[in-house]
Amino acid sequence: MAFTLHGAPLSPFVRKVMYLLALSKTDYKLKIIVPGSVPDDFVTISPLRRIPVLQDNEFYQADSSIVCNYLIETLNHDNLTLLIPANAQLRAHMRWLEKFADYELAPWLSFVVFRQRVLIKAAGKVPNEERIQEALSVRIPPLLDYLTNQLGSNHYFVDNRLSLADIAITSQMINFMHGGEHIDKAMWPQLSDYFERMLAMPIWNNLVTREQVTLNKIRASIMPKALD
Repeated sequence: MAFTLHGAPLSPFVRKVMYLLALSKTDYKLKIIVPGSVPDDFVTISPLRRIPVLQDNEFYQADSSIVCNYLIETLNHDNLTLLIPANAQLRAHMRWLEKFADYELAPWLSFVVFRQRVLIKAAGKVPNEERIQEALSVRIPPLLDYLTNQLGSNHYFVDNRLSLADIAITSQMINFMHGGEHIDKAMWPQLSDYFERMLAMPIWNNLVTREQVTLNKIRASIMPKALD
């Protein structure tokens, strides 16, 4: 297998796939594709023009969830197969929480907070602070309440073992952190502790450390514009 991952590391969906590739110690080439400026021919491998796309020789597959499951099924690596619970009910709940991360957390943690605070600024535009505050005060708290209820006193969300649900949720939380926000320990202590544990894991730590280098470059490019 010769894998190429098409996408941008700061994308929470690309990060999900990068975590699995790192967990299985699988070599791959990263081809940078930035959302909003994808090549015209990208539609041939990603009909919705979204990242990531995994290329396996001449085979292309879009959508992070489908790509993650493809890696689990084809690599047959113990570290990956353990991400899928053996019980059908637990698998269903894991898939629901992964979907919750991708479709409920992402619109606010990544597409509003991170996008406005980082990407909009990097484009030389003024962030929509009203939109950010709506996310922080109205939209995000109920989502964190739900996750707190789902986590309870466990270390992980499903069967108290690391699963795809944890990877999807943590990846969105990282974008929230990159956007200058944090999970309020006073309001959501279990969730705050959970995220700290995730960040302390070597793979998450390595990914975030590399991303901080990119973020620092982005922020440095913003500074001259602010002085104009």
